[in-house]
Amino acid sequence: MVKYVSFDLDGTLADTRFDIIIWDEEIPRLYAEKNSLSLEDAKTKVFAEYYKALYIEKVPHWKDVAYWFKRLELDDSWEDLIKSASRNISLYTNTINVLEDLSKRYKLLIISAADKKFLDIKVESKDIRKYFYKVFSLPTDMGFVKKSRSAFLKVLSDLNIEPEDIVHVGDDLYEDYHIPSSVGIMSFLLDRSGKSMEGNTITSLAKLKELL
Repeated sequence: MVKYVSFDLDGTLADTRFDIIIWDEEIPRLYAEKNSLSLEDAKTKVFAEYYKALYIEKVPHWKDVAYWFKRLELDDSWEDLIKSASRNISLYTNTINVLEDLSKRYKLLIISAADKKFLDIKVESKDIRKYFYKVFSLPTDMGFVKKSRSAFLKVLSDLNIEPEDIVHVGDDLYEDYHIPSSVGIMSFLLDRSGKSMEGNTITSLAKLKELL
């Protein structure tokens, strides 16, 4: 019997504009100013560092904005940056309605590969923490760089529940659908484009209310 519903955050409950502005625009801009570079050259160098940290060095906290301010020797405050960029945090239209409805029937979770700093500012700025029983930042809370079988099994263990007790919803075919499904968790792929041919695909969060 389903007791918990877990959600990915970025691309599922909230759009990704905030993250794009931080990683693709603001950090390269600060790096350009620090090193007297053009924005284009700064982006080339910063993006190369992102790639190296993730794929070569396999830095577990590579999504931690404080880590990047230190690594790139940026003079500004990461706290000021994310606070300023928080005006770009936006929830999808039916997010609140779905959370309000489902929170009356299930314990809701967020399971995200985002750093806790980003999770906190998003759920707090949009006042949605009240709907969630628990918010998991996999890299910050558990040391997982991304969603994996081990990550989902650790969540099950922490909650002391079985796979059949939880449903997971997210927009990534591999990390939010195939991986949780592989450990026995009923999963729904959220594909707003309607192009996916996977069995448990929904094109809107609102559809979830009908299926649970």
